[in-house]
Amino acid sequence: MEWSKIKNIILLILLLLNGSLLVTALQQEWKQKQDASASLTQVLQALDKNGISVSRSVLPEEKELPTLLVEQENLQTPPEQAQALLGHCSWEDEGGSVRLVYTGAAGRLETFSNGHFSAEFNPGEMMLNRQEPIAHGLEKLSCLEFGGELTGRRSSGEEETLTFRQSLDGVPVFNAVVELHYQNSALYTMEGQRIFGEVTLLEESDMLNVPTMLMRFLGQRNESGRMFSQIDSITAGYYLSGSRPYTLTPVWYVETDSGPYILNGSDGKVL
Repeated sequence: MEWSKIKNIILLILLLLNGSLLVTALQQEWKQKQDASASLTQVLQALDKNGISVSRSVLPEEKELPTLLVEQENLQTPPEQAQALLGHCSWEDEGGSVRLVYTGAAGRLETFSNGHFSAEFNPGEMMLNRQEPIAHGLEKLSCLEFGGELTGRRSSGEEETLTFRQSLDGVPVFNAVVELHYQNSALYTMEGQRIFGEVTLLEESDMLNVPTMLMRFLGQRNESGRMFSQIDSITAGYYLSGSRPYTLTPVWYVETDSGPYILNGSDGKVL
């Protein structure tokens, strides 16, 4: 047999083999999707039997978030960030770098080594000058390397409070939240928690899938007597630890008609 014919036969065999493998992989993927859909249907039925309504439209896609280590051992606000916010300022160490107080022409900034901070601004120093409050607030927060999104806005007369939540590469950090208070078209206080600096991989993801997380949430709800009857949204994100070494733990953030709950991503326990 000529060599060219042998090569064609070999190529045909390889094509048939690849086609067979592709069909097998597609069948397995289809079966996995069918199994996942059936599992989710059973979970939704269990929730409904326990008086909890949840629409499929609010269920998120599966998420794989690793545990991260914040490389900054001290989340204390450095002088360059304080000066970006207050202008030229002096500072006092009032607790072995645990608590620093910066004072400048624009006001006073008190910061702590765990990333918590509060600021009070002098009258006339943080005027909106026709700028929209949300844009103004994000601009001031950027001085402290805080980037995120608006999660709350409430007004009363001449006062307005904006709540921002920090995000890391688009993933929300649910307890890194700052409130900004405006009065008479000027920012007069801000307070909250933030992170900054580089992060590195600490552990690979072991997040629960959505059906498993919901069943564990249901179990805890029934055991604890927590009362809610509707799940409005479910979002994957991070939770910042409260002590060194600072870590970002994957969590599920579940909003219900009685308030939000934060569940550990790996075991589903309510934090």
